[in-house]
Amino acid sequence: MNKSGLITKGVGGEYTVVCDDGVYVCTARGVFRNRQITPFVGDHVTIDTNKNSIETIKPRINLLKRPPVANIDQVIVTMAAAQPEFHPGLLDRFLVIAAYENINAIICINKYDLHKGQDFTIPYVQAGYPVVKVSAELSQGLMELKSLMENKLNVFAGPSGVGKSSLINALIPGAKMETGDISSRLQRGKHTTRHAEILTLGAGFCVDTPGFSSLEIENIPIEEISSCFIEFSQFLGQCKFTNCLHYSEKDCAIKDQINKTIHQSRYDSYLNLIKKDPKRR
Repeated sequence: MNKSGLITKGVGGEYTVVCDDGVYVCTARGVFRNRQITPFVGDHVTIDTNKNSIETIKPRINLLKRPPVANIDQVIVTMAAAQPEFHPGLLDRFLVIAAYENINAIICINKYDLHKGQDFTIPYVQAGYPVVKVSAELSQGLMELKSLMENKLNVFAGPSGVGKSSLINALIPGAKMETGDISSRLQRGKHTTRHAEILTLGAGFCVDTPGFSSLEIENIPIEEISSCFIEFSQFLGQCKFTNCLHYSEKDCAIKDQINKTIHQSRYDSYLNLIKKDPKRR
């Protein structure tokens, strides 16, 4: 018998599929492997309950491959205020990927009780991103974060060690996500989450995903990177040259907005991304 369901977990080629009448553990049909198609957490599928197999994958709204989740409403890009040190370049890469996939992004700064010095979130608030400053350990700011996650499928993404699993444990009593320590030598976290899994959060859902400390954007065409900086959007198309990359060209509407509506640090981050593209070398 065929049923429709949602993949909430995938480990070792076995997928947990939640249907209206219960939960099934299924494998993907061989035809998916032959076509090099992989089911993802968040996929809406049809299954054969007699064979415990995934028969079809319904069209996706969007897809992230790292972390591996489909049909996301918004991504909670999580960084730490300290331990490990805040990394704006890495945050910007996450935000660019989210924008390219048309996924709404919220910036969550965990361990904000450890923050000292200047407020490094100013460029992102100015850009228009919702920014939540929290402490999973002290249960600070969690209600504000939870309210932003209501009625959506949320994915937590960010480098290892910033406290994504700790946040989920604080938001969802009984989640019991494994957490790890920070390497004092490398200032990087241990990879405690080994698979993506959908968890219920009040009226919404959230996904914990494996953390990672680097994020490549080579699949994004260089001419589309500027549109992934949300504060650039209202000025795109106003430059003198239609193929303007907002770098060395004259009469550039984006460059005219630096230190006005566009923060210098965000523009510098944009330049860093396009200069690393082989076409710019």
